[in-house]
Parts: sequence; structure tokens; C-alpha cells
Amino acid sequence: MKIILRESIAKSLIISKSKFIGLSFIVKSKEEALKKIQQSFGMHPSCSHIAFSYQIYKSNVIEPYFTDNGEPAGTAGKPLLSILENKKIINTCLAVVRYYGGVNLGTGGLARAYSKAGMLALNQSDITNYIEKKNYLFTLKYNMLDIISNVIYKNNGEIIDKQFSDDICLKVALTSKVATRIQSQYPLIKINETPH
Repeated sequence: MKIILRESIAKSLIISKSKFIGLSFIVKSKEEALKKIQQSFGMHPSCSHIAFSYQIYKSNVIEPYFTDNGEPAGTAGKPLLSILENKKIINTCLAVVRYYGGVNLGTGGLARAYSKAGMLALNQSDITNYIEKKNYLFTLKYNMLDIISNVIYKNNGEIIDKQFSDDICLKVALTSKVATRIQSQYPLIKINETPH
């Protein structure tokens, strides 16, 4: 599986007087995807359609979705979903804004136009392999903060939150392999897996 690292807006594509603009978004939930689409409608209030698709990876299951947004069934959102499925891209929303130019493209022409605009957006995005991370709570002494922070960042982890009291509590996203290695190298650090 793969994910995008950078969202993109493709240059507009003109086909038979209709303008198509491809967009790619990083999303982790249906709600995030719908919010991005609403923002796109706000940026393109006079567009005819914004068709989109997404694939969300959650609890070891891929949840796909698409909408043609008023275009003939299967001509807009479905081709975008096919791109994500064929390229095995998850946690991504692929959308195309269409400004109707007065010329009907037919179902085949529409599907090709939406596919082409979607691919343009995806080609301008940075794509990498998906690495599943889990959330952990690290409890450690103050003198360990710099050392553990460096280990986390060097292993492509992220520190989501820090809380300071008698000890430091770090909410961290890491692979389970790295968390296990940190636990064995630094046994004084308390590490617990937490829900996302």
C-alpha cells in the first residue's frame, strides 16, 4: 500500500471547452475527506461538479467510496477510485473540479477526462510506501527527553503530545518494531500502546 505525502492541485485540463482540475488530499477519515471537498466547493463556487473518491485504511480494512456528483453514473468518481485501487493508494482523496463548457463529452469521454485530470493531480503528489504506526504513551524522566526524542525522529516516528509533571508523558506514533526496540534499549521507560 502507498500514501501521498504532499497534496496537489493539477494544472487545468481543457477538453471540448470543459475545464477539469485534479486535486489530491491526505485524509485519515471520511469526515476529513468531506471537509476537504466542502473547502473545494468554497474555492470553486461556480463549478458544475466536483466528483471524488477516497480510500481510507482503518482497522486493517480499506474503506473505498466515490461519488459522481451529478455526472452520469460511473463516469467521474468511479474512474478516480479505480486509479486509487490500481495504484494501491490509501488515506487519500482524489477529486476533480469540472467547469462545464457547453459540449457533452459522452460517458467514455467523461470517464477519460476525469481519469486524466485525476492522474495529473496524483503525478504531482509525492507518493511513498505506507508504514503502519501505532500510538504509544511513553513515560520517562526529564534527563531522557532529548535522547528518546532523537530516537523517535530518526526512526520516522512523531511526537503527538507532551505532558510534563513528575515525569514526562509523550504520546508517540511509531511502528511496533521501533517501540519494542526502544523498550529493550531503555528499560526504565514505561511504554504502553494506546488507541488512536
